[in-house]
Amino acid sequence: MQGLHKKRIEVAVNIWGEVLQGSFSSRAELVEYLREIYQENDLEPIRGKTKIDIYDKELATVYLVGKYGLGLEEEMEKYADIFTIEFRSDRVLDKVLRGESPRKSMLEVFGLLDENMVFRVLRLAMTAVILGFMPEEKFITILTAFEKEFPELEKNITGFKRFYIAFRLAEEIAAGKIRNRIEKETLKHAMCVRLNAEKAAPPDWFIREIAVEALKIPEYRVNTVLSFSDRSRE
Repeated sequence: MQGLHKKRIEVAVNIWGEVLQGSFSSRAELVEYLREIYQENDLEPIRGKTKIDIYDKELATVYLVGKYGLGLEEEMEKYADIFTIEFRSDRVLDKVLRGESPRKSMLEVFGLLDENMVFRVLRLAMTAVILGFMPEEKFITILTAFEKEFPELEKNITGFKRFYIAFRLAEEIAAGKIRNRIEKETLKHAMCVRLNAEKAAPPDWFIREIAVEALKIPEYRVNTVLSFSDRSRE
């Protein structure tokens, strides 16, 4: 799906040009610059319904493009003061993928168990999948590990799965791979099974919101695939 996010990746590459020149003295400056550049380029952050701290969260995209797209993996520690959350989240993901406990890894890296940081870690992994830097199988392994160790977050993890499934379905619509409601329902069911997320099937209005608002897909293309009998908000 990298083609779908070509503009997003190009913008992130250009932002890295500024980062490497030392143009930002703080994370807040970089977040504001990202917001301005996205607005200039008519881009929306990777998001679902919420827009809370969304440009701060979108730094995950910039971080990953630098690490994998520009090959700066060995240099990332130099920018840990700006990409603080992403750098630490990356360390947690490495530990979890090596089989270490997510709860213990969060404590070791962040020094506390914070629900918001748990989902920032998961968001970094999700963004890596969306941008083509991580296979979905690894993402599912990470999700499963966190779900097992944080049963108290079951409801919110289910919501996160719903967001991921909805986003991937919106991408498939944008790419023209889903052409009708039957294909949409088939893929949605398959993804729910793959993620052990039968309770996380996203309603059509949520897929539509991501497709039209976040991915900027023309409304007529979305309406031919989705049905709107489920307009009611959960």
